[in-house]
Amino acid sequence: MVKPQFSPKRQRTRAALVEATAALVAERGLGAVSLDDIAARAGVTKGAIYSNFRTKAELLWEAVDRRRLHLDVAITPGDARTTARDVARALMAQFPQAEAEAAFYAELQAYIRTDPEMRAQQAAQQKAQFDEIARRIEAGFGAEMAVPSRVLGLAVQALLLGFTMQWERTPDEVTQEVVAAAFETLVRGARR
Repeated sequence: MVKPQFSPKRQRTRAALVEATAALVAERGLGAVSLDDIAARAGVTKGAIYSNFRTKAELLWEAVDRRRLHLDVAITPGDARTTARDVARALMAQFPQAEAEAAFYAELQAYIRTDPEMRAQQAAQQKAQFDEIARRIEAGFGAEMAVPSRVLGLAVQALLLGFTMQWERTPDEVTQEVVAAAFETLVRGARR
């Protein structure tokens, strides 16, 4: 998604609001953060929040997105094995952060279930991820694919989430070799 460009002053205000929100969420949890608290922490008026963010959910999402795991792996064109190994290596490197943030992620998902706007923010972010993964798959494997790239993008995201959750339960079973084999199998099975 393309984010709009803001003036330097507005960028500073937005950054202060996001920082204040992130700090309050870390201290109190998502459900205990109010717009009044955020404005006070950031040293701005409550009106400044609404002139920079459409809703509280948009501001919360901006703040919690910083703690979200971001996996950025280059696809080696036409080479499922190398790509799968690179994905596995990058994912395994993020497991310690996932473990450290597990309680936060659980709280975030519980909060999202109760807030339709946060649910919409998450859905939009996830769909953008599927599209980005699909774009990379298309660039790397293009005409070789027997299934639409976006379908494969969703499957990749599901595997990433699934392995992350499974690693929390059975870390000795979720090895780099297992992850690489699963991704390689997925890509090979999706090719013509």
